[in-house]
Amino acid sequence: MSKNLLSDYRLSRRAFLTVGAGIGGGVVAGGWPMALAQAAAQEGPRVATLGWACAQTILALGVVPLVVPEIERYNRLVVEPAVPSSVQEIGLRSEPNLELLQSFAPDIIIIDPSITAAIPRLKLIAPVEVFTIFKPGRHPLETARSSTMELAQRLGVQAACEAYLARFDAAMTGYHDQLRGRNDKPLYLVSEIARNRALVFGPNSLYQEVLSQFGLKNAWTGQSGPWGHTSVGLEVLAAVPDARLVLMSSRVADIEALLNASPVLRTLPFLRSGRLTVLGNQFFYGGVPAAERFARLLAERLPQENNEQG
Repeated sequence: MSKNLLSDYRLSRRAFLTVGAGIGGGVVAGGWPMALAQAAAQEGPRVATLGWACAQTILALGVVPLVVPEIERYNRLVVEPAVPSSVQEIGLRSEPNLELLQSFAPDIIIIDPSITAAIPRLKLIAPVEVFTIFKPGRHPLETARSSTMELAQRLGVQAACEAYLARFDAAMTGYHDQLRGRNDKPLYLVSEIARNRALVFGPNSLYQEVLSQFGLKNAWTGQSGPWGHTSVGLEVLAAVPDARLVLMSSRVADIEALLNASPVLRTLPFLRSGRLTVLGNQFFYGGVPAAERFARLLAERLPQENNEQG
């Protein structure tokens, strides 16, 4: 849709909202008048984000969306960039509140691929853009960059996008310098560990290009699913005895409890030797901001815990 058509669409949607407010006596149903007033005051395209990857990305570009799903969980699991307090909760990622969404009269709706089935209904509210990270045959970080540039063009923030990606590249160069000389041990990237299984990230994950840029080796070279991870038995991780475990979760207490409960976990060489680095929660379905957070925390924490022998 062209800029002029988007502008025409915005005007027609706002006219519809104004008429609807008049019919309803000026009171917005559901108790949303303050949030709607704040949204109406925002300059530029009125953007609704119905997924975390797209929300994370447009926030990184300096665009504040009207709505984001599951904000409390986003701030806990995605972490960065934080969602401003002015942004309205829109319900579940899998089931957004379409009545509330229509009340905001967005100019454009950005979604993640997980809810593409809802596109026909969403198009009745506003034009829809799908923000994609994972594409067959392409690395997620490469796709994330191109998707970010395409989205920036659609929103008219190309200059902000160019500046953001330049900062990202400069930051990655700095992280590479911090990690120089710390590439002696391959890394198992794990986000969840159960009694006998772990969720491990492979060569087609968001993080592989980061590891490659830094000269770091991924200890898991086996198959992984379309999202870059796979569930494996803990005993499989013993195949690389000199590896280090990088835990991409804040649930360290769970690991400590499992060490007491799981005989298999206690036998793993990297845990017996204390080769464990905890990065905290990582959003492995995210884009450029998620890759930057992973790289930054790896640069901060891997050197501090990579001096032991074993």
